Amino acid sequence: MVCVSDDKGLSYYADKSIIQKLGMDMQALKEARSGLIKNNLIAWQQPIYQVLSLDPMVNTSRSGQMMSLSNILNNAVGGGQ
Repeated sequence: MVCVSDDKGLSYYADKSIIQKLGMDMQALKEARSGLIKNNLIAWQQPIYQVLSLDPMVNTSRSGQMMSLSNILNNAVGGGQ
C-alpha cells in the first residue's frame, strides 16, 4: 500500500487489482485488510485505502537478534501476540 499511495497515504487500487497483483483470493484480502484495520495500520472506505502513520515505539527489551521481514510484518498485524 505504501508503494502505491499518494503523499497523504491514499491508494485507489481496486480489490480486483490487489488480488491479481498479490496472487490472493477475496477471502485472503478481506482477512488481511481486517487485520491491518484492527491494528490501525490502514483505514478503508471502499474503494479507498489510507496508510496511517505509525506512533513511535520505544523498545526497552532488545534481544540483539535479527528478525526476518516476515516476522516483523506478522507482529505488526497482531500475529505475534
